[in-house]
Amino acid sequence: MTPRLATFTVFAINGAMMGTWVAHIPWLQDHLGISKTTLGLCLLCMAAGALVSMPLTGQILDGRSSASVTRAATLIFCLMLPLPLLATSPVTLAAILFVFGASGGAMDVSMNAHGVAVEGELGRPIMSSLHGGWSVGGFLSAGLVAIAAAAGVDPRLESLFVGVALWVAALWITGRLGRGSAHSGAGNRFARPSRAVLLIGGLCFLTMMTEGAIGDWSGIYLRHDAGASAAAAATAFTGFSLGMAVARLGGDLLNERLGRGPLIRGGMALVAVALGGLLLIGETVPAVIGFAVCGLGIANAVPLLFSAAGRLDRPGPSLAATFTIGYMGFIVGPPLIGLLADRVGLPKTLSLLVLAALVVAALGGRATATEPTMSSPDGDPMTAVPELEAAID
Repeated sequence: MTPRLATFTVFAINGAMMGTWVAHIPWLQDHLGISKTTLGLCLLCMAAGALVSMPLTGQILDGRSSASVTRAATLIFCLMLPLPLLATSPVTLAAILFVFGASGGAMDVSMNAHGVAVEGELGRPIMSSLHGGWSVGGFLSAGLVAIAAAAGVDPRLESLFVGVALWVAALWITGRLGRGSAHSGAGNRFARPSRAVLLIGGLCFLTMMTEGAIGDWSGIYLRHDAGASAAAAATAFTGFSLGMAVARLGGDLLNERLGRGPLIRGGMALVAVALGGLLLIGETVPAVIGFAVCGLGIANAVPLLFSAAGRLDRPGPSLAATFTIGYMGFIVGPPLIGLLADRVGLPKTLSLLVLAALVVAALGGRATATEPTMSSPDGDPMTAVPELEAAID
């Protein structure tokens, strides 16, 4: 197994972890009998755990290889999968989700850092396909949850089985990640981000907020607003993940054919149309199809934005800032959706994501208007005519 395939599979394992978790959220809410606000607060604890672990993981990556950190974080995270479903109260759920979020955040940072290292060794873009691995894992695991629910399998038993299987697979796969490593190389890690970085980070925030909110709340929308069964509600994330998997696996080719700007503009416009349409119709089958189309549209936005940040001057600090701002949207957005949903309803709250997608579609071309990074005669990285910096200035 090559380091690239091993890294792809690690992304798939992470996707399978999240796919299993989010597909079980509607069952867990009903099992505990908690409101959307309470569930949103519990998800906020998960976000808090990730916010604590992500910068700590970044510090660890400065002194250790990304392969070794990825291996440790993956093996720890796989052990966490059954725990949220064992919660007996909102308080215990919040505590468990804090640890769950911390371990997941560590795996997110380390596997993406290792992906950057492998991409650098290969000398060609692979981030879209790596994120495609995440979508494949999410699609397969959410589909398995739907099948298990239809068969009447206890969700706690299903998550335990999946967690053990993923841990065993991870034990073998993470030993084949290679020796690649990623270091920021920044002389001043606390330097103020440029306006270009803030623009890319802001769009990444909106994109990942939309992705995270659809992932966490699509099943609940189907269950409680569209009147779907528990098994049908689990297919919401399945369809979303399938759309993302298809688009990301072909994302590198589309990038070469269409260009970064048209790809991100067209994709996010498609998200706005699909999400707005399914909310207006409000029925199960159109909603499942609409969430799958949303997955197709949003799939390559984050990899493209990460790539754009890496093409700016001083790519290390630029990528670090983009990661931080973007993941804030992914982990803070879903809990905020829950808080608003109890006040104005989930459909109206999700309609705010349509506006977020339109903003990214309008500004995405400018945010990705950078030339490829080259090397100077002495071997140091340099950026070739950064159009984005000029456009913002």
